[in-house]
This record gives sequence, structure tokens and C-alpha cells, in this order.
Amino acid sequence: MAPYDHPTRVRDGGRCPPGTAAGAAAGVALALALGGCSGPRLAAPVVVESPPAAEKRLMVDGTSDTARYTSVVPRVYIDQEELDDDAPNRYTVVRGDTLWDISDRFLKKPWLWTEIWNYNPDIADPHLIYPGDVLALEFVGTQATLVLTRNGRTLPTGHLAGGGRAMAVDGPERLSPRIRASSLDEAVPTIPGEAISSFLVQPRVVPQSLADSAPYVVGNVDNRLISAVGHEIYVRGDVDPATTAYGIYRKGETLRDPLSGELLGHELDHVADTKLLAVGDPSTLLITRNRMETVSGDILLPMDGTEAQHHFVPRLPTISGEGRIVSLVNALTRTGRDQVVVLNLGERSSIRTGDVLAIESRGQQLVDHRAAGGRERVDLPDTRTGVLMVFRTFEKVSYALVMESTRPIGLNDIVTGI
Repeated sequence: MAPYDHPTRVRDGGRCPPGTAAGAAAGVALALALGGCSGPRLAAPVVVESPPAAEKRLMVDGTSDTARYTSVVPRVYIDQEELDDDAPNRYTVVRGDTLWDISDRFLKKPWLWTEIWNYNPDIADPHLIYPGDVLALEFVGTQATLVLTRNGRTLPTGHLAGGGRAMAVDGPERLSPRIRASSLDEAVPTIPGEAISSFLVQPRVVPQSLADSAPYVVGNVDNRLISAVGHEIYVRGDVDPATTAYGIYRKGETLRDPLSGELLGHELDHVADTKLLAVGDPSTLLITRNRMETVSGDILLPMDGTEAQHHFVPRLPTISGEGRIVSLVNALTRTGRDQVVVLNLGERSSIRTGDVLAIESRGQQLVDHRAAGGRERVDLPDTRTGVLMVFRTFEKVSYALVMESTRPIGLNDIVTGI
């Protein structure tokens, strides 16, 4: 920004001297342009005065700057309606926290955290939240903004329209090359990693043809009924010698759309991991890791090399009609928070990882005895019972974690947009 002739600190309702009219007009134009964009609401920019002329500041190109000038720092505010009534003034992040739970402390709708702090999945080193970081509510008048402090230093929070960021201004700073290494594994995950880790790397839903044609276990070296880590097993079928790592799976539930009856695929339970030793009829493989004992009839599929992802950016999708919960993982009839469910919505329905959807239970029917005839049936409205986030997708189905639930979640419950 070009230097102003007469730099002046601008406060609410303040005025600029005549020499700053052009600069003030530019600041107002910027505020209006940002305020008209979608996303978080931006208040009037705060104009910060530069250090006195006698202070020299080292510029990026190595030259000294003795001029005084101002910079405009837009603030990203939280709508008062979205701020939780019991939001704390300060919160220190601890190991075991998730972004969802942290956001739930401050917001009524925790999936909106991307609107108030800096998370950019499109760059190699996204700004994440780490244990030890301090989040604090700062009020400017009646407007609330979230401030992130790491190692005693305030960091920028919030997105600006067009991809820019609101930068914190702490006064003069000497700019010099610095390297900061942070493991993404140490960052606070979006949702509990232990709840979904076994669903991320291994394939879970396959079409009928693949389940029927996959290689299968016929026995082991010692002719035992079950096999575990360290045991060699025999497999018949088309084993590719170029693929050395296979997963062992057991056929689980057949998934069908409750509305159309369409076959959505076969759910598979991951049993063990194996290493190919020899190709033949039968082929020989060694079990290297197991979650359950391997038995005759279990099938083999090449290992999915997809890396486990624990950081998701929440998204509110637009879906036509409604989806249904077609399977409850590790449950028979009812499930709840932090449990996995399967939806009849997948990639063909434009469902993506990070999608946040509402769960509703179908309204019951009551009999109105005072109506004409004394037996008129009345359909009650559907009731919202929870919120879920999709973490893995297939063509016709997707896996989601129940993030919130006020009542038990059941099979055939409705899934719709929030």
C-alpha cells in the first residue's frame, strides 16, 4: 500500500485529515468489497499506525524504510447467532481433542469452523490446530472473533474473500528466513482417528462380480481350522504375481437400497494382511497381521494403497431428495455418537469426504379419535436426531461417522441436507 501523507490512527467514528482522503476512500472501498462477498462477515477494517519515522525497519529486499505508513487489517467476526451461549473465553488444546469438539465449544454449528479460522487443504502445509495452542474469544464492541495463539504468538485466523487471510499485526518485525517443521500426525484431527482408521485404508464395499471371482482360502500348511499371524495359507484363484501384498476379507452384509431395492454392493470385513510367497494352484501366502482368525472361504483382494486421512474439511452438500442409512457397523438395530453407518449415497450422488448431513427419524402415525369417523390417521413430522460426516466414499454407498445424536440412530433413518 502506498504511504499516506499524514498517517493517523483511525478509531470508530474517527476522521482522517484532508491529506488522507484518497487512502480513506481506498480503505472504505476495500471494506465494502469484502463485506459484499459470501462467507464470514467482515467488519470495517482496522487501520494501524506504523512505527515513528525515526525507527528503521528492515524490508524484505534488505533496504531500510524510514517512511511512516499504515496498513489495513480486516477482521473476521463470528455471527452472534452462531456463537455458543456457553462458549469459553479461552481454551487450551490438549492431545485427544478433535477439531469438531473444539469448534463445538465455541459454535452452535461446529461444522462451520472453516469460516472462522485458517484451514487450507490446498497447500502442502495447511494451518492446523496443535496441542498446546490457545483459542480465545476477543470482542471488539459486541463483535466476537477467534484468536489463535501458538507459543505465545498470535496467528492469523479466518479466511478472506478471494482466498486471502486476515493478518495479525504485532508491530515492527525483522524478517529473516525461518523453517518450522510440524508433523501433520501431531495436528488435532477433524474427527476421532481411532473410530474410523480401520475403514480408511481397506476396501469395504465391492460389487457382486468381484466378490464371486476373488481368490479364496482353501486351507493352511498344518491343516488347522483357523490361521493367524505367522501361518502360511493356501489360496486358489487368480493371484497376480506382480502384487505381493493382499488383504484377506470375509463376506459380510449385502447392501440394498431400501427405496428402490437396487443392489448397492457387498460389505467386506477386513480379516488379515498377507504377503505372497509363491504363485501356483494353490498359491502360498504368509499372514503378516490379523484382526480376526482366517478361515477357509475367506477371499483375497490386493491391498489398497490409499493413505489414511484424518483431516477433513466440512462441506454442506446439496442433495436432491433424501438418503437412507442402510447399515449400522458394529451394531444390530441402534447406534449413536462416534459410531459408523453406511449410506445409500455415494460418488454417483456427488457425495464427497467431509460432507455433513442431518439424520432424521421418520415421524410416527397417530390416530385422531375426535376427527370424522373417530379413526383418522395423522402423520407426525420427521424428527432430527443427529448429524454425521462422510469420511469414505464408493460409487453407490459411503461411510459416515455420527458426530452428534440426541436419540438412538436406526436402520432406514433419513439422511438429508442440513
